[in-house]
Amino acid sequence: MPTIAFQHVTVRFTDNKSKKVVMPLRDLNAVFLDGKSYAILGKSGAGKTTLLRTVAGFEPYEGDLFFDGVNASEIRSKERNIAYVSQEYALYPFLNVFENLAFPLKAMGSSKAEIMQRVKAIAEQLGLSYLLTRKPRYLSGGQQQRVAIGRALIKNPDICLFDEPFSNLEIPERRRESAWLSSWMHSLGSTTLYVTHSAQEAYAMAENIMILENGKIALQMTREEFMVSSHPLAVAFKGEEYD
Repeated sequence: MPTIAFQHVTVRFTDNKSKKVVMPLRDLNAVFLDGKSYAILGKSGAGKTTLLRTVAGFEPYEGDLFFDGVNASEIRSKERNIAYVSQEYALYPFLNVFENLAFPLKAMGSSKAEIMQRVKAIAEQLGLSYLLTRKPRYLSGGQQQRVAIGRALIKNPDICLFDEPFSNLEIPERRRESAWLSSWMHSLGSTTLYVTHSAQEAYAMAENIMILENGKIALQMTREEFMVSSHPLAVAFKGEEYD
C-alpha cells in the first residue's frame, strides 16, 4: 500500500459566479503513511474534498504528489487502484445489489466464478447477503451506502478515500453505520483518508487526525494525542456531536 506525499501542492480555479480565483489547497505539504488511516477534519471550504480529489487524480494542481516516491503525474487515475466513496450513493438504479457490487469486477474482465465468489464474500462482510436481489430504491440510506462502499472496495484498493460517506443519513443511522465501518476499516490494510466534520467520527475511524484550515494542514496528531490536546483547534472540534 502506498505512502502518499504532497509537496508544495496548490489547487486553484476561477469561481464561475464571482470570477475570483479560489485556492482550496495552498502550498500543501503532507504525508500519509503506507497502510495507515487518517481522519481529515475541517470546516466547510477548508479543502478536505479537494485533497481527496487530488489524490484520486480528479483535480489539476501545482507542485508534486508522490505515491511511494513515484510522481503522480506518471500514473494515470485509473491505474492508481483507488476506492473513492462520497456522500452520494451513485448506485446504478436499474441494477440489483449483486449487479452493483459486481460491476467493477466485470469491467476488469474477471471470470464469472471469481465475481460470484468475491461478491458473496463482500456481501457477507457488509451484511447485505439477504439483499442481493433488491434494487437500490428498496434499500434504506445506510444499506445503499454499504453497497456503494462494497462496490468501491471489492477490487481490493491500495488507497481508500471516504468523503463524509454518511452525512446524508439521519443521526441514529449515521452513528450505527459509522460504527460498523470503523470496525471493518481497521482490517482493510489500505492507506485510508476519511473526511469528516465530526471529532467523534474521527476518533472512531482513524489512527491519525489532521485538521485542514485554509487549504493547509493546521494540526496533525495521533488519535490519542488529539483526544487530550489543549490546542485551540483541537478544542474547537472535540466534544462536538454529529452536525
